[in-house]
Amino acid sequence: MRRVLKGLAVTVAAASITNILAGCGTNGEQRRKDESIPYVRTATAESTGSTRTVSYPGRIQPEKDVNLSFRVAGPIAAVHFREGQHVCKGDTLAEIEERDYALQLEATTAKYEQAKAEAGRVIELADRGSAAQNDYDKARYGLEQMTALYNAHKNALNDTKMTAPFDGYVQQIHFETGETVGAGMPVVTLISDNAPVVRVDIPATDFASIDKALRSWCTVDIYPDKSFRLDLIDITKKANLNQLFTARYALRPASDGTTPHPGTGTAVYIEFNSGEDVSVSIPATALFESQGQSCVWVVDLDGRVERRAVTAEDIDRDGNARITSGLNAGETVVAAGVHSLKEGEQVRILPGASATNVGNLL
Repeated sequence: MRRVLKGLAVTVAAASITNILAGCGTNGEQRRKDESIPYVRTATAESTGSTRTVSYPGRIQPEKDVNLSFRVAGPIAAVHFREGQHVCKGDTLAEIEERDYALQLEATTAKYEQAKAEAGRVIELADRGSAAQNDYDKARYGLEQMTALYNAHKNALNDTKMTAPFDGYVQQIHFETGETVGAGMPVVTLISDNAPVVRVDIPATDFASIDKALRSWCTVDIYPDKSFRLDLIDITKKANLNQLFTARYALRPASDGTTPHPGTGTAVYIEFNSGEDVSVSIPATALFESQGQSCVWVVDLDGRVERRAVTAEDIDRDGNARITSGLNAGETVVAAGVHSLKEGEQVRILPGASATNVGNLL
């Protein structure tokens, strides 16, 4: 009897060990299977409504940027301002040596006074009927000729002084005191101190719908946390050699008064009314190319990925792509690691940010 019980105990122990080993094998195999399923980061396709936003590189320029020159020639007598200095409208910027022009006006003034006196006598005689018509016409036309010459030489003397046509800053001085310049040669470059403008080249596709633009703004690298409103001033009606139309926008200062300086590069954003409600937005990192088509991985309810061809339009400043067909709002797509997946592959979704996953890094 004792021998039978001992044999039964050995049998039960062996069976238990077998079951334990079998269980360990099953759990280990399941664990290895789970570990082979990749984690992916996902995003939900969100409806963008009826607008689309495009961006183009632009350049901030002063409202006015002019090269000022003298209307007469001669050596420069003085330059009163230096580059970077502010000037007011009417300030004298530079002067031409006026000696020769003053002498010229002095001689012309004498002839003018003589002609005026002679004409006065002839006109007085004509009024009395004592002067021939020919003498009267000669005196009158001679006086008109000398008056025009006198005014021309007086203007030439005044033109030896260059004055600022508007408030602004001296951008560049092209000639210095003592150098001789000809009439019309640029001497001073002056830029206005009004709010600057932004020039941007726009392709024909957006030029055709520029009237549908809802709003425009720009950003500058040196002010990463600010955006500046833009108001359309005008746009060329003829494309340049690159088939682009040049638009000018008035730049409005930021809410705190910050205004970027002319000459700075900028990114211009234009929001258009697309007239449709079918587009969705997803991270641009979710896109990949397959057989010449833009595609995304859509995650189904069972956690498997399905390749889906989509039509992708522009990418906004936040790095999101606008999808106009192939994807519906609310669907889940793989947002990172898209090139390592296969059709129908099982995936595990990484959890979002939490108290233990700061920054959503895990």
